[in-house]
Amino acid sequence: MIRRIRTLLIWLVLVDLAATLLFWGVTRLSDQTGKLAGGRGIIFYTDNVSDASARVDKGVALLKAGKLDQLKVVGGHRPQEGRLGSQEMALLAARRSGQAAKVSADVESRDTISGLENLANTTSASESGKIVFISNCMHVLRAKAIYASHPGKQAKALAACPNGGYNPLDIWRRAHYEAGAWALFLMPESWRDAIIDRLRGDEDSA
Repeated sequence: MIRRIRTLLIWLVLVDLAATLLFWGVTRLSDQTGKLAGGRGIIFYTDNVSDASARVDKGVALLKAGKLDQLKVVGGHRPQEGRLGSQEMALLAARRSGQAAKVSADVESRDTISGLENLANTTSASESGKIVFISNCMHVLRAKAIYASHPGKQAKALAACPNGGYNPLDIWRRAHYEAGAWALFLMPESWRDAIIDRLRGDEDSA
């Protein structure tokens, strides 16, 4: 019996690793950096310092190269911590680019879902003609799906992924984080909001 359990666990681990590798490999095809020619870059906030720096650097490089017209950072509103993550990353992007007038932040969104909801509801995003999601490729796949789920005619969404990020452990963690995030997105809205309120903090909740 113990031997069967051990064998089952080994197979589960192997299947998990194979699925993670396949997911990572397929999502790498989401990078459309070479196709960019204008539009608004949307950088997603992350509390991972190195990942945040890589996303900002990617956006700044595209802005300086004339492949983006503007940059906007979304997510990271942490009322329980008194922080505005999007504003922190936007200030970093402004300093590194030297083009502060072209950098802004959504200071209300807490996460990918609320950030994209705010984006979908803003006239300026629609007027830009197209937008470019800047994050790791596993994340932008989900971001595109969330953005497309909003009613109405949305601006065309492309994606640009920072280089690097080949650490196997980081890839495994990100893939499993994304699996949980997909599950959260597919939940009924009331359940999803309650969970996000608990995770991110909500200054209006009891």
